[in-house]
Amino acid sequence: MPFSLRPPGDESVTVDLRKVLHGEEVARARVFFRVMLIIALTTGGFIPLLAGEDWLRFISAGLCAVVVLVAVGVLLLLRRPARYTSEVAAIVGVISGTTAVIIIYYIGPFSAGSMVLTLGIYFFGTSHSRLAARSTYGAIAALDLAASAGIAADVFPDRSLFSTDLAQPFTRWFQVVMSQVIFGLTFYLARTSRRATEGALERVNRANLQIYKREGLLYEARNELARATRPGEGRHTGTTIAGFSVGQLIGRGAMGEVYCGTDTAGLPVAIKLLHLNLVDDPDRVKRFMREAEAAAAVDSPHVPQVYASGLASDNTPYLVMELLEGHDLAWHLRKAGKLELELVVEMCEHVAKALAHVREAGVVHRDLKPGNLFLTDSLPRTWKVLDFGLSKVLWGAGSLTRDHAVGTPSYMAPEQIRGPEVDHLADLYALAAIAYRAITGTPPFSGNEVAKVLYRVAYQQPLCPGELTRIPVDLELVLALGMAKERGDRFAKVEHFAAAMRAAREGQLEDETRSRGWALLRSYPWGSSQQPRSGKRGGPSAAA
Repeated sequence: MPFSLRPPGDESVTVDLRKVLHGEEVARARVFFRVMLIIALTTGGFIPLLAGEDWLRFISAGLCAVVVLVAVGVLLLLRRPARYTSEVAAIVGVISGTTAVIIIYYIGPFSAGSMVLTLGIYFFGTSHSRLAARSTYGAIAALDLAASAGIAADVFPDRSLFSTDLAQPFTRWFQVVMSQVIFGLTFYLARTSRRATEGALERVNRANLQIYKREGLLYEARNELARATRPGEGRHTGTTIAGFSVGQLIGRGAMGEVYCGTDTAGLPVAIKLLHLNLVDDPDRVKRFMREAEAAAAVDSPHVPQVYASGLASDNTPYLVMELLEGHDLAWHLRKAGKLELELVVEMCEHVAKALAHVREAGVVHRDLKPGNLFLTDSLPRTWKVLDFGLSKVLWGAGSLTRDHAVGTPSYMAPEQIRGPEVDHLADLYALAAIAYRAITGTPPFSGNEVAKVLYRVAYQQPLCPGELTRIPVDLELVLALGMAKERGDRFAKVEHFAAAMRAAREGQLEDETRSRGWALLRSYPWGSSQQPRSGKRGGPSAAA
């Protein structure tokens, strides 16, 4: 059943706390500076009607105009939120606070007008910028203390509208102290509220990550269950095929069944046969035989040896290979969730050697996934690459799946989805994606629909692995390069990727590789999206 790639309805997994909090701060800033604009216009409009010394009224009116200009300027700047930076907030806070204190000196340092200062301290105190919060509070508290303490100590006269000339000295000093206490408590309340907000969002983020991990694991488990329950019993047990005795059924895949068996000398072998219900499907038969052709073309200790292949007496295609003892990576991940970092690096090194031989043989695997990487129990423990059923023999007649996306969605390279032109760099991408899964415990891409998974593979970056587990930053850079959307951004060869994984693990990553990784992440950060090119939004079709 064909489908086309469409953007999923809701792709959010985690939130970028900095973006969310900055957006919230921008929204508050719009409200705050509108309020400041109204207060400044109202105050400036009434000043000509108020009493007081003319020079002080003139200065206060001029400062009200300054506040109006600052408020209007900030509101215009907020049309492009990215320009409202920490430095801008700090400068605006100090200017606004300073002008407000001078205006309050005219109205009365001990009057209700000082409440405006408290409002400013709270607003800037809840800012993400510590610089803006501290500098604004410091400017307001220091200037107000200087003005009010100077009046209380009779250093200079109280020329305000609400003068305290008739108040007792103790009353003045009480007001000086209480103003500073209120300012300090307001600042403390604002910063505490800010930390509480950040903590709440961080807890939501962690909860979303846990949900994302569980959904990814559930997606894998469903696929494993589907493969395990496909039709086909051990019908060949007890038969003989091309001189090989067929034993018990030991595994079942999408296209075939795997039996243990023995050769004429009694040595153990693995015998893979196409499902009986697929024998009459020419494309499936050709694909099965393509696996035999591709596997036989690769001479590597990290690829199972092929002993024989052909058609049985009932025309069932068969493939006889060395019998492996151990478990595939999918089994290990189901058991442990994720692997130790050293084992993942070792896996990359072994698989890279296999893929290098695969490349030299003119073959592209195209379906690397945890179920196709096998760790032997025999010493020395060795990783082997299995299942060449979807491989492409570059020197052969071409792909059997032209114009269709082939592979396992979570580990497919973007170019496998976008078109049929695939080379060894698709296998490199898949190995990097598998390493991501084994390190973090979470598939790089998952979803409840294949179309959603494919869309994410093609146009979205996975979550930063450092958000899912603790690993060196250099390893994040290597994984980013290995899983780059564009082939030209990846390593040139899979061996280079494995070597970089080892170097990053040991803290010896080359500066050139590190620079490439940072450059890539600046262009395409973890968790970001890339919009499909115009006219290509639908993507290629694929057979279910």
